Amino acid sequence: MPKLIIKGGRVLDPSQGIDEEIDLCIDKGVIKRLEKDILEPEAEIIDAQGLIVAPGFIDIHAHLREPGQEYKEDIESGCRSAVAGGYTTLVCMPNTEPPIDKPWVARYIESRACSVGLCKVLPAGTITEGRKGKKLADLWALKEAGCVAFTDDGSPLMDSSLMKKALELSAQMEVPIMNHCEDDRLAVGSINEGEVSSLLGLSTRPPEAEDLLNARDCILAYYTGGHVHIQHLTTELGVEIVREFKAKGAKITCEVNPNHLLLTEEEVIGAGANARVNPPLRRKRDREKLIEALADGTIDCVATDHAPHHPSEKGLVDRAMPGMIGLQTALPILLELVREGRISLMRALELLTLKPAQIIGIDRGSLKPGSAADITIFDADRRWTLNEETNLSKSRNTPLWGRELVGRVIYTIKDGRIVYKLH
Repeated sequence: MPKLIIKGGRVLDPSQGIDEEIDLCIDKGVIKRLEKDILEPEAEIIDAQGLIVAPGFIDIHAHLREPGQEYKEDIESGCRSAVAGGYTTLVCMPNTEPPIDKPWVARYIESRACSVGLCKVLPAGTITEGRKGKKLADLWALKEAGCVAFTDDGSPLMDSSLMKKALELSAQMEVPIMNHCEDDRLAVGSINEGEVSSLLGLSTRPPEAEDLLNARDCILAYYTGGHVHIQHLTTELGVEIVREFKAKGAKITCEVNPNHLLLTEEEVIGAGANARVNPPLRRKRDREKLIEALADGTIDCVATDHAPHHPSEKGLVDRAMPGMIGLQTALPILLELVREGRISLMRALELLTLKPAQIIGIDRGSLKPGSAADITIFDADRRWTLNEETNLSKSRNTPLWGRELVGRVIYTIKDGRIVYKLH
């Protein structure tokens, strides 16, 4: 592997507080130096003039569908989409077929990702056997097999006793328990309960369904000392619940999906089933509170919840599979908030790099010398459109299809090797 010099870019690294036009030297897959005017006669040069150089992005909530649903996505296509979006590390969700409730499934995923060789894929194991919410999976064995978190994502864990036991184990293992917080006895429909559902006559997933489980999990984290991670937070009250229990010292982290930062329930009127996601797109006031919480640190990271589906599964809104693709659109959405002055560029990158790394306890998300050379280089002003030519996922279920986006990845480097270059 030749030496690589990234020259003339604006280097932003939240882990070191660096925002400076300097060069970066990579040797044998590791970051060696960050200095002005680095000269290495035999090194390969990347001209990053006018571009931003950042740590490789980390997504702790992505659905790669393999094994079992490769017609929607597989590890290779998901990784191709990921590196095009600047991601060098993904945590894949366990709602596969079979689910990641046995060590061999976790090992298969890591092996498959290694053979693809584009980005690092870390499995999340299930909390319960078969994601059925009845009996805890062997969490210790799953951790030994490489799982960095536990979740029954897509199937909320309703049994409070099991959640308490899982969080008690979390405190011992130092691995987060992630929960999809929606009470499935209340969230029985397809979109947010409000003006749009009344207008369209569609069944609903009201905000209180999310808030109830959010509050329960925060309370249990407070009493057990376990680490609960609230997935895809969407409500105004949910933000207040998380903020309150963090202030009490509970070990709570949470994420927000980029689409909930950009879109509201009104999107369903134009985009139909492609705007259906669980939990659903909410009101404008919820979106505003999420953005405020992103800026003040209540929300810890941005996670895509990349959820590819075949077109046949996105028909009528009430019957459609929930979810949107998002690996290639997260950066442009956050950059829009930066342009609006809602968050700083440094904060946006912290949400994509350092913070997710800290949540799952991995040594990534930094450009410090000696760190693995996982790097994203992007043009914050490059305009492009998500379409058949630019989309690298197998699926196309997103309200952003065909829209002009601003901000595009030019290079993605994984362990010192260029794994994506925009042509």
